[in-house]
Formats: sequence, structure tokens, C-alpha cells
Amino acid sequence: MKVSVAAGFQFTARPALAALPQLALRPSPALMAAVAMLALPSAELGPVIDRAVEQNPALERVEPTVCPLCGRGLTAGQCFRCCRPDRMALSLSAGDSTAESPVVPTLTETLLGEVGPLLGGDDRRIALYLLGNLDSRGFLDLTVGAAAAALTVEPGRVEHVLRLLQEVAPAGAVARELRECLLLQLDRLPEQDPMAQLARRIVAGHLTLLGEGDSADDELARLLGVDRAEVAQARAFIRTRLHPRPGLGLISGSAAPPLVPDIAVRETEDGLTVDVVERGRFCLIVSPAFTQVVAARLAPEERELIRRLLLEARELIDRLEQRWRTMGRVAEVTVARQQQFARHGQGHLVPLTRAQVAEVLGLHESTVSRAVAGRNVLLPSGQVVPFALFFGRSNAPQEALAALVAAEGRPKSDTELADELAALGFVVARRTVAKYRDELGIAPSTRRGPAKRGSRSGPA
Repeated sequence: MKVSVAAGFQFTARPALAALPQLALRPSPALMAAVAMLALPSAELGPVIDRAVEQNPALERVEPTVCPLCGRGLTAGQCFRCCRPDRMALSLSAGDSTAESPVVPTLTETLLGEVGPLLGGDDRRIALYLLGNLDSRGFLDLTVGAAAAALTVEPGRVEHVLRLLQEVAPAGAVARELRECLLLQLDRLPEQDPMAQLARRIVAGHLTLLGEGDSADDELARLLGVDRAEVAQARAFIRTRLHPRPGLGLISGSAAPPLVPDIAVRETEDGLTVDVVERGRFCLIVSPAFTQVVAARLAPEERELIRRLLLEARELIDRLEQRWRTMGRVAEVTVARQQQFARHGQGHLVPLTRAQVAEVLGLHESTVSRAVAGRNVLLPSGQVVPFALFFGRSNAPQEALAALVAAEGRPKSDTELADELAALGFVVARRTVAKYRDELGIAPSTRRGPAKRGSRSGPA
């Protein structure tokens, strides 16, 4: 449609904008509930189930069928094959009122017991030395270089044992300083959590500003390119979800909670088998007595209430079964790849990523991450280790980056460093280089002069 104007010009009027229907994929409530159930840490599953049973009379809990400490079947409600000292102490105190009070293991003793079978003789000596130098906060009170010099071993071996201890210890313990402590705790949180990602950026690169309190929020927002409100949320996240003294009160004289297995790997005549022992600890059924009520003569509103309670009960049981099926599938593929590690320890670990397991199963990598995070695995040796140990943690890209920066003739940008890492076989994005650089305490190229090449503000 053309409209004339007094000056002789013409223009074409555009039609009014109208909303058009569009197709968009949105996760269903059932899918979101299943994802939340899979991501729930094992330690929090029990209280969730207890609340559900309390609120829904259609649910009934059956007595556990496996030992909560070793994952083996129970006989007459008791575990006669579990040889863990804390289980034996419980059995003694229950059967003999005159038995002496059990000796409670310290954090150091517990960690050495968990990691010992994964180490050779010399590495076990390194672990014992490192654990002997933990302070009351759970921090390692010496550098890797000092430990290597005292033990006359290569620093790389000390670093390897230290990383293994940090994997087994409570999140953040056995760190060398506050930044590493907080980053270790963030490593245990879901990678997809956007607030955890922002918290990592703050901790890795701006810990000093974080310590200045709310007055530094504007500066943090400017440096990070986010809103001040997001910085405030990240600060609250760090304050409520992370602990600056993860080992406080656990170094001596206090109980160190044992790792409880969620998955058991056993040696059989046919090879290694995988059982999801968490399923045996949480047995739920739909109450038969409550189901019979449906057949009774009830008012329509009562019948609708019962129908809704039965539906909720079955949905919860289905979500639990889906959680355990996913954990079992992920564990089977992982153990099949890491058979020698499961049998003989850390020295036999082969490269494996969550993405590779996800590809085999046809799952998203985040699903595998949720199935692994916070889970523990009982090995054929009787030791219980975090599931994450099966994937290891390689610092090769970070070490290569540090070497490149130390040898650079001029300060190079993150893009240039990414290209050089790719030439060495480490294909990473520019933003990943920036993340590694922050973790290593290396300044950006604009602030990295010849005198500062390779300098690190982190621990030795």
C-alpha cells in the first residue's frame, strides 16, 4: 500500500507485526523430575525417600537387603562378611555390653586406608608423609617441592599422589591453599550449573576481590562482564556451598565418615560384574493394603485422592528405577574399559572421558556426569573409591600451557596459545585456555611482560 505525502515523496507502509506459532522443544515435567533424581547425591537420597514415605501412605519401605557399608547381602538382617573396622565395632558393641568403646579412625587413617591399595610401596610412603602434614583446617602445610626434597623423589610423583588423595578426601581437603581448596569443591558440583561456573571464574581469577566483600561487586561485575546482581548471587553461592576449612575437626580425634558404596564391582568366574547396591538400601513398593482400598466404595473425591497418591507413588518408584538403570549402564561401560584399574589400582588407569562413555550408551555427556558425581564404587579388593577416579584427572594440557608461557618470546594471546596447544595434540578452545590460565595463576597477555613469563601465584 502506497501513501502520498505533501512533499511529493511516497513510502510503502509495512504491515503490523503479528505473532506466529512456533514449535519449540521443552523438557517435560517427568523428564525434569528424572534428571533431578539422577543428579541427587546418594547422601541426600535417603532423606528424600523418608519424606516421600511420610507424606504418601501409598508408599511402603521394605527392609534393606544389603549391608550399607560393603554392599553385600545380609543374613538375618546382619552382615557377617563385612570386615570394615567400623562395622565390626558396631557388631561388638551391639552384642556385648562390656565391649570397649571402638577406636574411631581419624581422617588421616581413613584416607590412607582408602587410597593405600591404589598405591605402590613408595607412593604409599608419599601419601603417609603428605597426610602427616595436614593442618587442623585439612590443608597441606608444605609445598610439593618441599615434600619431594624431604622424600628424595621426583615432584611429579608427589603431585600424582596428592591428586589421588584430593579425589578420595572430602571435597576441598588436602588442598595447599584457599584457592585450590575452593576449586576442588567446585569440581564436585555439576559442570552445567551456571552459578558454579561464575563462582569458578571468581575463585580462580579474583579471589582477592572476593575477600573485600560486597564493596567489590561492581569491580567484579566489570571484570567478568556480568551484572552486579549475578556477582551477588555467586558470592552467596560461594558462601553457602563452599567451605574454607573442609577438614576442620576431622584431622585427629574425630570420626571420619566411611565412604558408602553405591556400586559394587565383583570378581566372578565370568569376569567382573557390576551391581547397583544403592538399590538394595532403598527398597520401595506400592503398599498392597492401600491398593485394596481402591476396590472399596468411596466418594468420588476420596477415590480421586487415592488415585493421585497411587500415581505419585508409582512415579517415584519409576524414577528411582530409572536412576539405578542409568547408574548401572554407565558403570558397566566404565568398568569394561577400566578392568585393570578395578583389579590392580591407579597405575593401570587408561584414558577415559565421560563423553566417550556417553557416546557408547547414546546418552548426553551431562547424563553420564550426573550418574558419576557423588557416587562411590566398591572394588574387588574391598576398597571403596569415588566413581570419578575411574576417569582420572590429567593435568597434561595445563602443564603444556605453563611450559608454552614460560618459553614464549613475547606475551601471546589465548588464541595463539590455543593454536600451539593444538599443534601439541591438545585441542582446546580459547576460553578453555583462559580457564587453565586462571587456574595456573598466569596473567593475560596484556599484563604479562617479559619479567613475568611463566610466573604463578598458585601453590608450588
